[in-house]
Amino acid sequence: MKPYERVIGISCSQMVDYCMDYLSGSLPAEERESFDGHLVYCPDCVKFFATYKKTPEISREALALEIPSRVRGEVRSFLRRRYKNET
Repeated sequence: MKPYERVIGISCSQMVDYCMDYLSGSLPAEERESFDGHLVYCPDCVKFFATYKKTPEISREALALEIPSRVRGEVRSFLRRRYKNET
């Protein structure tokens, strides 16, 4: 346990568990205050939480990308040739 965890009452693992509730606004006020306090003292959790918040956006962007038809065709051709060579 890190020294500040005793003071603010929330550990790094608890902070991770609370992320979704924090972002949805369903985390009770007392835990929300502890969550915010933890972020003041823990740079590792600040980095984690920043990444956690960006994950849905990054996922949406990745799913929205369209592979150009030329590239898709070349990949398919490559895989077909490779598969034929292995059988």
